[in-house]
Amino acid sequence: MQKIVQKIDDIRVYITISCVIISFITTSLVIDYLAIFGVLTLGILHGANDLSLLQSIRFMRTKSQRFLVYTTIVLLFSLILYHFPMAAMLLFVLFSCYHFGEQQWTHRFQSKINFPHLFFFVYGAFLFSMLFWSHAEQTQFIINELSHLYIAPISFQYMTYTSGCLCVLYLLLQFSAAKTVIMDVLLQSIILMLLFWTTNLIVSFGTYFIIWHSWPSLKDQTRTLYKKPNAYFEYLKDAFPYWIISILGLSIFYVYNEQIGLNPLALFFAFLAAITFPHVLVIFGLHQKFKLS
Repeated sequence: MQKIVQKIDDIRVYITISCVIISFITTSLVIDYLAIFGVLTLGILHGANDLSLLQSIRFMRTKSQRFLVYTTIVLLFSLILYHFPMAAMLLFVLFSCYHFGEQQWTHRFQSKINFPHLFFFVYGAFLFSMLFWSHAEQTQFIINELSHLYIAPISFQYMTYTSGCLCVLYLLLQFSAAKTVIMDVLLQSIILMLLFWTTNLIVSFGTYFIIWHSWPSLKDQTRTLYKKPNAYFEYLKDAFPYWIISILGLSIFYVYNEQIGLNPLALFFAFLAAITFPHVLVIFGLHQKFKLS
């Protein structure tokens, strides 16, 4: 019992439960705006230092070369998203499944566990599927806005069951090596299920993205870049110009949204997808080079 208590003694759990309680007892839009604010600040900020991370893994020789390649990928993905939205969204979700699962579990999975990357992917797929299923109507609307494709809610349900069963199967097959993390996986999954099924899409995604993904990722990046703990001021100073560029980019999207013709919520997620895709590739390279654990 003491070990179980220690596992849930985490600030992420307290913040998540607080969001659930606030959403349950009030219909105010304040928590929605807080979630959006968090995504636009910490959420985007955690990906704003990618050029420095590319330098740390020795990608390209100069900052201008890295900036050119990075912005080209953002623009290319934006064009694909505009002209081939379904293909772009599928590609983004597949990459993001691995990215989110890796960030959440890379510190808990030791090298003696076989094929941890497989678990990262199927767990990320489980989270995405559950998020889509628990907010099927809004998810359908966003997908339809971006691609004019209808996906039945039962599809999200089947994806959740399938990916969840694959997670369980993996842990059972790896039981001798993974038994120390099974309880942690179970408890975190229950907390996130509670979040997804009791709050709206903005709060669900925002809370997970900020508290469970962006903040741990930012801490990892800080240790990698500055070789010391709590170097958040240095991180903020280096990332701030690129964060401003991202916010200006989002503002331009909204200014010209009449020509784009998207619902503001769909446009918001499309923008996040465009700037997140290259970040996923950068963090993958970072983890492969430094084997963060």
